[in-house]
Amino acid sequence: MRQANEAIRRVRHPIPTVNDVSFALNGTQYFTKFDLSQAYHQLVLDQESRFIATFSTHVGLYRYKRLNYGTNASAETFQHVLQTKLQGLNGVKNIADDIIVFGKTRAEHDQNLDKCLARLSNSGLKLNRGKCTFLKDKLEFFGQIFSREGTRPDPKRVNDLLNAPQPSSVSEVRSLLGMANYSSKYIRDFATLTAPLRELTKKNARFTWLPKHQACFDKLKATLASAPCMSYFAKDKETLVIVDASPVGISAILSQQEPGTNDPKIVAYASRSLTDTETRYSQTEKEALAIVWSVEHFHLFLYGSQFTLVTDHKPLEVIYGSRKAKASARIERWILRLQPYSFKTVYQSDANNPADYLSRHPINPNSRKQEKMTEEYINFIVLNAVPRAMTLDEIIKATVR
Repeated sequence: MRQANEAIRRVRHPIPTVNDVSFALNGTQYFTKFDLSQAYHQLVLDQESRFIATFSTHVGLYRYKRLNYGTNASAETFQHVLQTKLQGLNGVKNIADDIIVFGKTRAEHDQNLDKCLARLSNSGLKLNRGKCTFLKDKLEFFGQIFSREGTRPDPKRVNDLLNAPQPSSVSEVRSLLGMANYSSKYIRDFATLTAPLRELTKKNARFTWLPKHQACFDKLKATLASAPCMSYFAKDKETLVIVDASPVGISAILSQQEPGTNDPKIVAYASRSLTDTETRYSQTEKEALAIVWSVEHFHLFLYGSQFTLVTDHKPLEVIYGSRKAKASARIERWILRLQPYSFKTVYQSDANNPADYLSRHPINPNSRKQEKMTEEYINFIVLNAVPRAMTLDEIIKATVR
């Protein structure tokens, strides 16, 4: 399919992320998970498309009649078709061939389950019975555990890391970091924590396992073993975005206040380092950058709702809170970018600002981006690692030689 993939004009359909799914799970008490049997092969190709999937073997030509795994557009096509078939169902979400059904009560769950099964039956889709789980109070889904309390990393993945031996080569360090990175959202300041290990993976770096690397390795295991449970986001709760900026980075914590209490629940946290240009901004501009980056980073949770921005930089309370305030042209542009959002800005001293530590120990966006690109590239190879079929001319020429 290599040459065919080069010619196929792909129609892009967004594939949901785990965050998209978890956004709908607040208050869920019961879960069910389905796995479609031979997912792609359940979609029949049009007669006009089948010639593209023709391939040559030593016993003749064959062609796929169903969507195959070697086609570059298979993933988004399958997601779009399945999402369309499930459209309009309450308490039902899917990523690829994994479907979860959920409900806040047993009756709601069962009603959602009946409607989902009926829709799948009417669509002619078959399930893999051995991989289906019904009526659970917690559920493993894409490497995370969803429960009534919130989300946490899958214990199986955690145990794999806890039982991992000391790396003895650069490739083993990269493998270790890749395995740990899958659960990095539960590890505060993951990039800073793993910085000593990343030094070993740099170009032309000599592999020498030192005590600092062992200490980092042990701390990574201990931190992951005690990873906290992250709360679900709830639209009806008071939302706070606590931001901060330091000379090296910016950070944000998304939290929600429990009604009638002073007990905030952490939904997510994030940080990134400043670029060389950004490090030369004034402190006010750095703090303003922290605001616009944080709000856009948490767009999924904040857009369309009222929230409170908490900053430890007093001038921003005036700049973002008054139409008469004058700011630099750069900050004015950031203010324009935030116009679609509805929020109020309040001041809180840095002594009481939990985002202060994260901003001074930021996650390097370049390393995180590189890890994501590497993972996507590996997935691409796995999905498309199909031997190129030989043409008839190539067979004739090889036979003559």
